[in-house]
Amino acid sequence: MLIKKNVDINKCSITGESPLYIACQNGHTEVVQMLINHKANIHKCGDPGKSSLYIACQTGHIEVVKILINNKADFNKCNDNDESPLYVASHAGNTKIVQMLINNMADCNKCNDNDESPLYIACYAGNTEIVQMLSNNKADINKFTDKGTSRLHIACQEGHTEVVQVLLNNNVDINKCDDKKVSPLFFACMMGHHEIIQMLIKRTADINKCIYNGAFTSVYRLPERIY
Repeated sequence: MLIKKNVDINKCSITGESPLYIACQNGHTEVVQMLINHKANIHKCGDPGKSSLYIACQTGHIEVVKILINNKADFNKCNDNDESPLYVASHAGNTKIVQMLINNMADCNKCNDNDESPLYIACYAGNTEIVQMLSNNKADINKFTDKGTSRLHIACQEGHTEVVQVLLNNNVDINKCDDKKVSPLFFACMMGHHEIIQMLIKRTADINKCIYNGAFTSVYRLPERIY
């Protein structure tokens, strides 16, 4: 009824959300299709710079994502922090959406303002299947953030054993240190993640590699029961 009365379907709320954006956020598939059929602006962003595709990827509405992609939504369009739809889907653990975006050639190495890629955030969140998917599609497993942290560092720190295994299987650099000269093994030792420590040592991680603040080596941090 409202559309027939020639209302402005692109008119936004005071906080910047369009009718299409809010329909995508709430997973109202038929409404999304109706708005697009009536020329809703598919690229219009809400606040802070989130596109309709971005919010659908974040909230996990698969059918909505399909509609948007089929209508040529920009799957590399980022929010104000340079986070892409693939980044937010990887963070949220929305596996089917990640695969959909990869199949449509989304950039697996596109980073946000902190140089964090979709693979980095999947490692941080412990989303193992997504880590494997991204690794299989040429995501850079050895890239560091602007704070000097690698994918392996963050997985070791957070204790995500299966993620660490995927990275090791993909020949991640096991001894590469961060900007503070801290190795992945040091992080695992500091946090007491025993299984990860054993995995790294079995892969010949250098237990004397890197010194933290000029004082402590990885072996210093090894929990007693690991021996």
